Amino acid sequence: MNFSFDDKIGRMLLNATLFLCLLFLIYLADLPLDLSQQFILGGVGVLILIAAKRRAFFQKPLGRILFLVIVTFISLRYFLWRTFDTLIYTGPIDCVMMSLVYLAEVQVSAVHYINLFVNLWPLKRRIAPLPKNQNLWPTVDVFIPTYTEDIEITHVTATAAKFLDYPKEKLNIYVLDDGSSEQRRSNPILASAAWQRYREMQEMTAKLGVGYLTREKNEHAKAGNLNAAMKKTSGDLILILDCDHIPARDFLQKTVGWFLRDKKLFLVQTPHFFINPDPLEKRMGSFGNAPGEHEMFYRAGHPAMDLWNASFFCGSAAVLRRKFVDEVGGIAGDTITEDAETALGLHGKGYNSAFIDRPMVCGLSPETLEDFLIQRTRWCQGMLQIGFLKNPAVVPGLSIPQRLCYTSTYLFWFFGFARFLFFIAPTMFILFGLQIFHASSMQVLAYAMPNLITSFITSDYLFGKYRWPMYSECYEGLQSIFLLPAIIGVISNPKKPTFKVTPKGQNQTEDLLSPLAGPYYLMISIMLISVPVAIYEWVTHPLYRDVIVICGIWLLYNLAVSFASLGIFWERSQIRRHHRFPVKGKVTVFLEHDKTVSLDGDMMDLSLSGAGFKFAGSGTLKQNDNVILKTIDSRGDIHELSAKIMFLANRNGIAICGCEFTQLEERFADIVNMVYGDSQRWVDFWEHDTQRPGVPYMMYQFVLMAGKGAKFGVIGLWRFGKQRAITAWTQRQLAKATG
Repeated sequence: MNFSFDDKIGRMLLNATLFLCLLFLIYLADLPLDLSQQFILGGVGVLILIAAKRRAFFQKPLGRILFLVIVTFISLRYFLWRTFDTLIYTGPIDCVMMSLVYLAEVQVSAVHYINLFVNLWPLKRRIAPLPKNQNLWPTVDVFIPTYTEDIEITHVTATAAKFLDYPKEKLNIYVLDDGSSEQRRSNPILASAAWQRYREMQEMTAKLGVGYLTREKNEHAKAGNLNAAMKKTSGDLILILDCDHIPARDFLQKTVGWFLRDKKLFLVQTPHFFINPDPLEKRMGSFGNAPGEHEMFYRAGHPAMDLWNASFFCGSAAVLRRKFVDEVGGIAGDTITEDAETALGLHGKGYNSAFIDRPMVCGLSPETLEDFLIQRTRWCQGMLQIGFLKNPAVVPGLSIPQRLCYTSTYLFWFFGFARFLFFIAPTMFILFGLQIFHASSMQVLAYAMPNLITSFITSDYLFGKYRWPMYSECYEGLQSIFLLPAIIGVISNPKKPTFKVTPKGQNQTEDLLSPLAGPYYLMISIMLISVPVAIYEWVTHPLYRDVIVICGIWLLYNLAVSFASLGIFWERSQIRRHHRFPVKGKVTVFLEHDKTVSLDGDMMDLSLSGAGFKFAGSGTLKQNDNVILKTIDSRGDIHELSAKIMFLANRNGIAICGCEFTQLEERFADIVNMVYGDSQRWVDFWEHDTQRPGVPYMMYQFVLMAGKGAKFGVIGLWRFGKQRAITAWTQRQLAKATG
């Protein structure tokens, strides 16, 4: 299925056809049928989707479009019924709450319908090889912007960049240090730390042989940092890497070719890939066992947008053509998501973007809940700023699909508003009697239930390999209560939000209850109070039993989602130097004092500190032995590193070994190259066999998650209260002792 985006007549015909199809679907969805007929129609539609989603025909372009048309029809039935049959005025307060809930549904529906269009057929773009004549290759500047992150994090990324497989005379690497600007070094409060960082950064970059750039003032945050560096450099292309985003050796080999093939290309974006679990994955134990939260955006969303020439800059792991960025005045800085804002402007100029679906950098997820929410709040505020300040719907030069892609992206971030209302809506009826949803149980079964089931089927059909629905519920439910103030803030003053760097590589020395737990515990407490009230209302008000049952089921579902996320607020201690991640590959182990003795085994995991491997039989290794590890990566490069056996156990005839590298400082660059240089490791991790569970098993897992989350939440609250009580008692005793 190929669309020619340069053919204006073809695009007009496509748009007209889609519009006429939508009008016809609206007509069919609004046919005047009685309730029993609507019940049958909704049920048949759901059964067709269940039967179709695994069929080979529906995995092809025409079948996929037909599937999505059926989904649109079922969704439109619900939305038209919800709009014209359920919005009944019963009083001013009821009306306000009813309108807010309906507005939340409008937001969800708008994102849903646009995404059905955007995901018609994701583009799987191939690698464009570079020509053999290296004289034709463009020059590349590598920018590594940093602010106040640990210098060791930047050191690893800059070291890995030195190994990029590209002609050295055409490659320049720069660390852009905004944490040591003249402004910070002259600030009485910040000066000491800024000067120390300045000296350490200069020493580190000098040893590596890479450029070091800082600037006078910290204006316009990351965008200003990048623009200041662009004025001092001259490469044809710019590779931008966040300071914790470590590139594999083949990154430029697999991205630069597209700039030679497409002279109007301004961007090649690649996925962000993370080697450590985020706080929710850590608590749920899902890291490596279920798709990561970011995978749907990079593995489904971007290939889908790439079909419409709408894949956008994500701030890192991307290559930009300098000439076009200069043409629009540099990296944009009107919003705090300078990346998407820049791409929007360049798409409006008629330039192209490309997305390569291969992870070739690895980064760090936020370690704590607070850091996680700082990151998501910035994304939310920035994308909403783009909607309010730039409005993709009216940006000149964009195609209709591009407008829809950008609009969907910023509309999505209103989910905090919608999710919060969906959380409190049933409680508002049960506790305060607010009439917010006027429907009988039979109407819910005929209209709402098919739509709800269809939404899960559609999510599984489009994104099942990259996102499991219940995990999405937990992520969005958790964020909603904290994103709501950010959403309100942007609505009231779109220019107010300021850029906040996401802390990375944080360690925690003790278990603690997150200071953010209070609002979430309060919301859950209110929902728990609502349960017995709902039972009482059902017994004493027979006329309202239909609505009470609907709200009761809705309330229990909200509680399950809340409980599944609750354990995240009890943050356990973690002190580690480097993250370990699973790897594949063979390893040969030699005794350092006797290289004639060797063992062949399989790699299990790897980090900057050491490695884990296994081999058959007991072998001759012992704990504390000094060994040499010899591995060959997917590129054919041979790596030999010294290590010390720190752990050794025999399990059913298989020896499991853990070792630490013994020359971490002396051979730091070689270790970085071995650990991070082979992008095939990230591909293997993304494509490892994560069995897609069936619906019953997923529901079972969801119940277990809710139970486990509730357990951790109660334990965390108990420990917090106990610690506070002990502290208060100790302070009273000290006060008595000191008179």
